[in-house]
Amino acid sequence: MKVMHVNKLIDTINHLINSDHPFAVFFYPGEKEPELVLQQKKRVHKLMSLSDLNNQKGFVFAPFYISGDYPLVMIEPDIHVKGYQAITGLPNMISSGKLSSAGKTKGEHCDVSKADYIKLLNKSIDEIKAGEFEKVIISRTISANIPGETTTGDLFIKLKEKLDRAFVYLVSLPGTGTWLGGTPELLLTKTNGAYRTVSLAGTVPLNGAGHEIEWSAEMKMEQQIVTDFIADNLRSFQIENCSQTGPVTEFAGNVAHLKTIFEFSGNKIEEQLIPFIKAIHPGPAICGFPKEAAREYVLENESHRREYYCGFLGNWKMGDELRLFVNIRCMKILADRAVIYVGGGITSGSTPESEWDETEHKAKSLLSVIGKN
Repeated sequence: MKVMHVNKLIDTINHLINSDHPFAVFFYPGEKEPELVLQQKKRVHKLMSLSDLNNQKGFVFAPFYISGDYPLVMIEPDIHVKGYQAITGLPNMISSGKLSSAGKTKGEHCDVSKADYIKLLNKSIDEIKAGEFEKVIISRTISANIPGETTTGDLFIKLKEKLDRAFVYLVSLPGTGTWLGGTPELLLTKTNGAYRTVSLAGTVPLNGAGHEIEWSAEMKMEQQIVTDFIADNLRSFQIENCSQTGPVTEFAGNVAHLKTIFEFSGNKIEEQLIPFIKAIHPGPAICGFPKEAAREYVLENESHRREYYCGFLGNWKMGDELRLFVNIRCMKILADRAVIYVGGGITSGSTPESEWDETEHKAKSLLSVIGKN
């Protein structure tokens, strides 16, 4: 990335946050040019169910669990541009207002302590062994102060430099919040009429040594649960001519995952797209399995609200495309600090201390862009 282009992009992002317009700026995995979707109306467009996405186009930002506090949001694509030059020319078209509440969201927040996290992991393992469910994802939060000289635009560029192979995004929603993330997990894409989804689960840290990874039986089982879940849903929707590739190792910053890729035609999915998304999201990689039992357990037992962590986001039918990603490896930007969300998949063979360490590793890339790691 050229320094001049980057500096102009940072300035533009900070200007847009102050303009009170809902917008999303993002890099698709491995791409060198940013893309931006901006809504001219300053009122955030809130939806209360996935079914409300019918006849909509724009950039969708969905929570883990839709509620009055955390609605589904659609950024209408009044302006949709790609490339440094196109984006950095926007401030001349948009007036800046008072300091945006999106960029300076306030709120009380208490992090999950190690003792409390380990206690919940032990309880969860007991529940799994008792047959309540096979797998559950338990998350926690980590707060970190943002240095006074560091802007939101700076954080976005630093995260792109750290996680070039991820979907790196910044979403600014006045009065609702500002979120930043770099997710390696694809939910569903459509390009040239063909669809793709992935099973991504199992995590090991990368410590600078070679990339030859010996995946444990527990990690393989954790990923297989997700793979079987997707395969079962594809069958239940009578989707034929589906190819399955993997599992392969996927590198994501300082960690690696196991990934299986599913590709299929859109012949039977077009008319049942929203039911299909409801069926596969939230899946075992971010919620657990069976899905409903795991989700209820998460909502009842986690001490924090996930908000938009483990929701999904991305291009919803702009340019007849669909490019949706699961919102992991993300943070919410508050007035002077960031709240980072991380989690791990728990099965009957999980070791609580190791699971805590896994969340520590997952947080490192995000903490490093704030200068805390």
